[in-house]
Amino acid sequence: MIQEFSRFAIYYLPSESNLLSNFASSWFGWNPHLGMEVSYPVWKNLNFNIAELTSKPGKYGLHGTLKPPFPLAKQENFEELRVAILKLSRSIKKFKIPSITLRVIDGFIAIVPTIRNERIDYLAEKCVKELDDFRGPESLENIKKRRSVGLTERQENHLRRWGYPYVLDDFNFHITMTEKLRPEVSERVFLVLASKLESVLMAPLLVDKIFLCGESVENGKFKVIEKFSLID
Repeated sequence: MIQEFSRFAIYYLPSESNLLSNFASSWFGWNPHLGMEVSYPVWKNLNFNIAELTSKPGKYGLHGTLKPPFPLAKQENFEELRVAILKLSRSIKKFKIPSITLRVIDGFIAIVPTIRNERIDYLAEKCVKELDDFRGPESLENIKKRRSVGLTERQENHLRRWGYPYVLDDFNFHITMTEKLRPEVSERVFLVLASKLESVLMAPLLVDKIFLCGESVENGKFKVIEKFSLID
């Protein structure tokens, strides 16, 4: 199995039966739970190509990052990574993010907690730190890409230490729904998404599992390898 994937990540995903999951599989054209393509929706009130609106986030499907994608360290065994994730999952209780909202962040439309949630921050911190021994070195190409947007000194230190700039103090949990959009496009897409997701945004977000996902060598898309339940 390990040969099928170029990188691995720890993500939060809602359950397969969740309304948000069902919506997002169509919106992104990709179901990460099943690892299969899905037909995009056709909406009369959205005069934009959804595949273009979601081209980059579409390779991941619906997800909230807990530990960013990483190559597996050569000296580490994939089975040992699984065991470490299981151990971590058995140390965290299930919880809910009480309120979520749709927001534009630097041109991207994303679902975020209405107010900062310490429990999801803590879960992400544990994933970043406790699984770091399994992370191999980032490619020079990826490092240059991260630096190209301009990093703070702290983000640069995170990149050097943890392989990704937006972790720990710079982590903000979010579920990305679009590419970075021009303001006039973002405004229209935001209104349509807010309408379509109205019932989803009125409910809390249950965090009861974490997911080991892999980036397929075949198509570059991420899919679920295994899910790990948090404790009651």
